[in-house]
Amino acid sequence: MDFQLVTNRVLRDLDEAGVRYALIGGYALGLWGATRATLDLDFLLLLEDLEKAEAVLSEYSYHVVFKSGDVAQYVSDLAPFGQIDALLAHRSISKAMLKRAELRSSAVGALVELQPEDLIGLKLQALVNDPKREERELEDMRALLAASKPEGRSMDWELLEDYFSLFEREELLEELKKANG
Repeated sequence: MDFQLVTNRVLRDLDEAGVRYALIGGYALGLWGATRATLDLDFLLLLEDLEKAEAVLSEYSYHVVFKSGDVAQYVSDLAPFGQIDALLAHRSISKAMLKRAELRSSAVGALVELQPEDLIGLKLQALVNDPKREERELEDMRALLAASKPEGRSMDWELLEDYFSLFEREELLEELKKANG
């Protein structure tokens, strides 16, 4: 995937179409300073905007590989456009994440990104949904927490407490807090 091409063209067209989305996943981690290799782009996408998003994606030869009420996966027939995965925001908690998302400048231009706390919340959900991913998800959470320090950004620990209590993982949050200093 040519990330610069996709962010410059596909994301611009999503914005122009009025699609409400934010970057998540490995690429978003890197934008917050928590570098991790990734091969695709991941989004949190408002379910009500899915039809508009799919119209934009079809312009770049993306087709549906999988779609449910919660997620959708697209692959383009044009190699530079690669794969896009979308987590569909339809519950109040994921819609609130989108409302907190912000436009931030990056090396490839301004991009809509979730807040680090919300990325951690999604990482926690992934960890709970698939325990085999625990080590990687914990590594990403620690990297996000560590990356916030040099930026002088303080974490919203109350929001994180909400996420961790939702999944009954309060002890894990305490471990992360202690490790974060």
